Amino acid sequence: MKINRFIILILGATLAWFLIRTSHSPVHPPDSALSPVVLPGIGAPSAGGNSTLPNRASAPVLLAVKASPSGLPAPSAGMVAATNKAGRLAEIRERFHALAAGKRLTAILAAREIKDDVEREAALMTLATEWTGGELRSPQDRARDIAQYGLEAGIGRELAKDPALALLWAEQLTGAGEPHDMLLRHIAAEVVNADPAAAFAMMEQVAPTNRAKLTGEIFEDWATRDTAASLQYAEQLPDPGQRDAALQAIRGVAPVGIGAALRMEDGYPVVNQVMTGTPADLSGQLHPGDRIIGIAQGDNRFVDAHGASLADTVQMIRGAPNTVLQLQIIPAGASPDAPPQTIAILRDQIKYKK
Repeated sequence: MKINRFIILILGATLAWFLIRTSHSPVHPPDSALSPVVLPGIGAPSAGGNSTLPNRASAPVLLAVKASPSGLPAPSAGMVAATNKAGRLAEIRERFHALAAGKRLTAILAAREIKDDVEREAALMTLATEWTGGELRSPQDRARDIAQYGLEAGIGRELAKDPALALLWAEQLTGAGEPHDMLLRHIAAEVVNADPAAAFAMMEQVAPTNRAKLTGEIFEDWATRDTAASLQYAEQLPDPGQRDAALQAIRGVAPVGIGAALRMEDGYPVVNQVMTGTPADLSGQLHPGDRIIGIAQGDNRFVDAHGASLADTVQMIRGAPNTVLQLQIIPAGASPDAPPQTIAILRDQIKYKK
């Protein structure tokens, strides 16, 4: 009998303890996605440091915070805004991907109406990528042009190999001014080899203050790709001033000389490379590693090359076509005190062909 009463007392105490515990535990519906947040200071230990048994008056206050399915807090307003921005850019790219397949003017005008710079960049880059088949310049080159000339002109350079499209782009997006002129200059550089007259006619559309400079740059570009063709066109220009300016631009990148690249070594110019098909190469007298110790124009006396700057040495070697240049050299591999050899080479126009 006593044993039975003892067991009943134990069971009753256990049940009472269980009921006290469960009465203060938060219960949420099974479909709730709430995470509890306890406010500090409520239900904390007493001043004496002893914990008091919580009751309904002193129990922690629970705030419901919406949680994601993973149990993490839901996105903040900033995160939602960023997601919406990304979605907006994705919509713009999709829209202009479709517009690129239609009328080009319609697509360009639609891009022009976008006020936000980031969104307009997304639209313009989508058009440029579609219209070039993805054959774009390096991001570094594009970023440099955008920084210098603006978004529309910088991206518009991607289209220079399609002159009609690039001109439409320039007319509708860049307006007048330096960005417009820069874009026309690059369009003309692409056209000049096939249609020089059309290329230089474009320069009539640029500001008069930029015209001479940009025209010279077109001749420079042309000369590095086809020197003979650029020279032939320049020499036929009727205006003496324009002709001289064009020849000067061409010979700035394709000079009259002997076709030897130099480096400085112990104060002397040394042949670094002999270009194929040039006077130096055809003469068979000059080789990489040869040290130049003296330079003479025609039959004039030799000038000591030691101590002269590389720029001054180059200017002495260049000259007019069909003029004689004499060099005193110590051949590559010879001792420094070896007797110099004297060679004569007839200067000619250096010509490039790509």
